[in-house]
Amino acid sequence: MAELPEIELFRQKLQKAAMHRRVGFLHLRNAKGETVPSGSGIADDAVRGREITDIYRYGAQIFWELDHREILAIQMGGELAMELERGPASKSGSQEPRAGLEIQVNAHLRLHMHGTQLGSRLRLLDENSDVDFLTRLGPDPLMVPETGLSSLREALSRRRSALRNILLDDSFVPGVGAVWADEILFQARLRPDRTATSLDGEGRERFLAQIPAVLSRALRSQAKIPLLPKTFLTRHREDGHCPACGGALEHLAVGGKTAVFCPSCQL
Repeated sequence: MAELPEIELFRQKLQKAAMHRRVGFLHLRNAKGETVPSGSGIADDAVRGREITDIYRYGAQIFWELDHREILAIQMGGELAMELERGPASKSGSQEPRAGLEIQVNAHLRLHMHGTQLGSRLRLLDENSDVDFLTRLGPDPLMVPETGLSSLREALSRRRSALRNILLDDSFVPGVGAVWADEILFQARLRPDRTATSLDGEGRERFLAQIPAVLSRALRSQAKIPLLPKTFLTRHREDGHCPACGGALEHLAVGGKTAVFCPSCQL
């Protein structure tokens, strides 16, 4: 599962490795390992040889600026595995064939993505492109510390549903997945099924403040569980005990998805 801290860390790694290099090819492969011509909706020659002049991110979208003109937008969130492979390409047949998207940068760097609907995750944008998909995204939660909580406060005022569902909605904050949504609610001491309308002023502020606080802390910890503070729920999802009170963690269905929480500490 690719969530916001992991995606930002991957962007940083990609920027360091790929900036000012040229795209070699873009291939979508089926489960047999066979290349699907134009399967991504982007012709290979539309990006081949283009210089990567910038790499930036908003929510779960990573944007590759090509030749200071067009933008290759890649949706990185959800059920997606992503990796950078360095060195000469693996010999044919040395790996088990599987569906995936591969973007080669020069001869010695390849981005591999494995997941669902890979072809629809890519868009090649220019000044005339429809960017409505971006206007539907909420404020980037990793940028909120720089701009203050006013944008989140306003967005929350229009919400009526359960807090966990709100966190998983990209139109509120893009890129937050199940793990970090549970952590935000634990740090805010709020049940995942609490509704936005049930919060008093102090509860709303506590909830909003923990969104950038938790995600920024995860980023500083390289999104690695052993490096997170011992007070984080994420470190105890497997052992099933609350890091605050020691009680048993419970599972709760919210909006058709399962949340992990402490019934004693989260009210």
